[in-house]
Amino acid sequence: MDFKFELRKHQRSKIPKEDILLELERVAKIYKYVDFKQDDFDKHSSISSYTVYREFGSWQAAINALFDHLKAKGIDFKLTTRRSSYTDRELFDEMERIWLKLGHQPSKNEWISIDYKISYDTYPRHFGSWQSACLKFIELKSGQTVTMEPLEISKEGKKFVGETAENRNGSQKGFNTRTISLSLRIKILSRDKFKCVFCGKSPATDIGTKLHIDHIIPFSKGGKSILENLQTLCEECNLGKSNQEINSVNISKDV
Repeated sequence: MDFKFELRKHQRSKIPKEDILLELERVAKIYKYVDFKQDDFDKHSSISSYTVYREFGSWQAAINALFDHLKAKGIDFKLTTRRSSYTDRELFDEMERIWLKLGHQPSKNEWISIDYKISYDTYPRHFGSWQSACLKFIELKSGQTVTMEPLEISKEGKKFVGETAENRNGSQKGFNTRTISLSLRIKILSRDKFKCVFCGKSPATDIGTKLHIDHIIPFSKGGKSILENLQTLCEECNLGKSNQEINSVNISKDV
């Protein structure tokens, strides 16, 4: 396959970078100035870790910026992981090569058994976790952020779109919100192998594929934003599903 791989410029968050660093500093104090992961940040912050991720390009880059920020204040911030010497471009080129060679998302055992140029363990060190690395790769391949809410089409033809990541409030911990946290989004994508559960398309192997996180029981019909009620669909399958209650199990039964 002939891929043209380019890093796209992400739209900057409306929150100033300085304010994001101050929020990172506040959370760092909670963890006694030892580095922390995205899920840890989401537990204590009203700012989405995804906002941080978009501002700095990777979670590890944000932690490195926090380290410099605290160092300037004379605060000792302990880093338990070391950033790799590879660029994002080099890491994603190698991930793409192995993903295409296997035809699906690589597991750790598959990665280490293949003729790799960059070790598997480099990715979680660089991006914070293997799942985060896969999510970033998929988003770059599809040219967009993986949509966090489904596109439901009413009988009148109106689209219902949920809140954006920037609108996520830290108090929204219940399931009656359409917003899906970054950590839950990664769990869903990882469980579904970063591909559409209906047709099997993935941005890693099918150019132009865009992934959505879909409510099996539509949110408009009382469906909750929990792992069991969420699935990964490509844009075409999601639009075709509309607000019907369909999942991959139903599809299998119909075949």
